[in-house]
Amino acid sequence: MTFDWESAIERNFEAIERIVAGLYALAGITSLRPFVDTLPRHLRIRILSVLRPAEFAARRLIAMAACTRGFALPAVREGKVPPVCGKPAGAKPEPSGGDSCRTAAFRLFDPLKRYAEPWLTPEEIAALGGPHASPCAASAFPPDEAVDARALCRRIAALRHALEDLDGYARRLARWRARRHLETCRPKRWMPMRPGRPPGWAKRPKTAIAEVLNECHFLALDAWAGPDPP
Repeated sequence: MTFDWESAIERNFEAIERIVAGLYALAGITSLRPFVDTLPRHLRIRILSVLRPAEFAARRLIAMAACTRGFALPAVREGKVPPVCGKPAGAKPEPSGGDSCRTAAFRLFDPLKRYAEPWLTPEEIAALGGPHASPCAASAFPPDEAVDARALCRRIAALRHALEDLDGYARRLARWRARRHLETCRPKRWMPMRPGRPPGWAKRPKTAIAEVLNECHFLALDAWAGPDPP
């Protein structure tokens, strides 16, 4: 019996979509207010604790679609590789602030592992003594202090855009998969998922995002292990 990939993709798509809607509500983002400048530190940490695993789950959902939806791909030609290692070709740099914030490009590849606390900003990491600072030291920062939330809003918007254009992102990743032997990025990547378990993975998930991430991670690895497209 053939596994029903479309049902799995649709089920997890709807689950991630509900999670993203919850992130919009937590951040106070609306159609009239697409970006907020600041959020209380405790709320930013809470949003990041859901957003980060949701991004990893979405990347795995895209990988599932790229491997199973049978996109028609152009013939492989030497010397040109789709730019999936970083931002899409022609992408404009992210603005630094103000009302001119724009949606950032969603990353198709997992970021390489970092050994700092993911909920801290670079300034906070430096204040605590560097990237290997103890997480207990984070309590030194007032939880109600207003912190910059513009980058966080761009990440939420990028995740929503990836869901809205799932086939577009999946087709782009499928093109890269068909031509990954020509990859020139360093470090060289052979799959969008980094080794090991993604952040937020739990053996016994207790939250909605953990359940989605676990299923997407398992299914994406299974789909990616299938035969390459012709």
